[in-house]
Amino acid sequence: MRKLLAAALSVAMGMSLVACGSGSSKPVEETTKSVESGADNTESGDAKLNAEIEYWSSWSETEAQADALREAADEFMKANPGVKINFTFNGRDNRNLVGSAVSAGTKVTMMDANADNIKSMWSEITMDLTPYFEESYESTGGEKYVDKIMPSMSGLSAKLFDGKYSYFPYAPQGFMIFCNKNIFDDCRITKYPETWAEFMDACEKIKAKGYTPVTTDSNYATSWVGYYMSRLMGNDEVAKLSNDSSAWSNPKVLEAAKAIEDMAKKGYFDPVIETNTYPNAQQSMVINEKIAMYINGTWLPNEVKDSTPDDFKWGSFAFPTVEGGVDDQTSGCYSSYGIAINKDATEEEAKAAAAFGVYVTTAFDQKFSDMANAIPVGVDGVWPDSLKDAQQVMSKYTNRYPSQTALILNSNSKQIIADACLKLMGGSITAEEFVEMASKF
Repeated sequence: MRKLLAAALSVAMGMSLVACGSGSSKPVEETTKSVESGADNTESGDAKLNAEIEYWSSWSETEAQADALREAADEFMKANPGVKINFTFNGRDNRNLVGSAVSAGTKVTMMDANADNIKSMWSEITMDLTPYFEESYESTGGEKYVDKIMPSMSGLSAKLFDGKYSYFPYAPQGFMIFCNKNIFDDCRITKYPETWAEFMDACEKIKAKGYTPVTTDSNYATSWVGYYMSRLMGNDEVAKLSNDSSAWSNPKVLEAAKAIEDMAKKGYFDPVIETNTYPNAQQSMVINEKIAMYINGTWLPNEVKDSTPDDFKWGSFAFPTVEGGVDDQTSGCYSSYGIAINKDATEEEAKAAAAFGVYVTTAFDQKFSDMANAIPVGVDGVWPDSLKDAQQVMSKYTNRYPSQTALILNSNSKQIIADACLKLMGGSITAEEFVEMASKF
């Protein structure tokens, strides 16, 4: 697992973006801390809040996200002296620990995890937060909370739970094509490709200038093939490929494979793509500055920041549309962390917990992002310079793909398909051989 911009975490799905860009995995730490009250100005509203809250978090105690949450709680309690927030920082195992703790009668008022883990692990214990999403707060300037949150993120909170908002989203993430803008500038590519024809034209210009157009590695092996298939066939049809070997007889599969084979024949892929192990691709991209594009998550610039030259310019854009395809650039992988509330919390506890969730994701949103090198979830948030283009991409996402697409959803077929993808991109096998190899599970 690796470090990520906002942090994140691994699950199938859902898949979780997280799975691909999770915060650095650290040993589980079950550390309970209490943040004392004080006095300032936050989400107190008209009614006084009175409750003691037990917040179980998926961050480890020493992570920047944990520091940010503690600071947010300190500020919140200064404005709401009737509220006391106790933290238990469990690390990534929080998703497993919360359910068993609640079943055993341990008090857990609110908890966080990535969106897909909330759905898969806590569906039976989370509260419907829709009334709180429809309310206005001091930190929302009189507007409804839902209108101050990135639509793709608030929408996902409801979409995962049959239309009921079930967690306050924060630390969002997205998956897309990242590029070295200096290479694009040198090749006089002034507009990001929106169609496959434009993308192939850009690859040819990049190659002609002596650069490598595209790379990937063992951790993201299915991305280029999977995204082309997803654009062409749609997510549901691609999901069938991970679970049913007979689905590979669909002629659209071979059509997609031939498009990738064409890239390989033209020399657009990194020559070492078949043997590239994580994190070689991303490190080579910033250290050598000869690789133009790499599909990855919004955590990428943060993961490689220590290796990235000061004059490196990040760019990003959505995977292009393909001829005859069913999906456009509004489709992609996106997710976030979320703060949920136990459905068995008392009314006073729920009000206080919801007020704190709103505070973290509105008034404290930018500060949390700055402290944790994360992406703000608010519509008015200021994104890091390295992710300015990614902001535009994510603002348009409405149709959700799994991370690295639905090709990876079945653990029994995932590695077989990934190996075949690497060989296809490396030029070791033909499109027909790829279909045969990938379907042998």
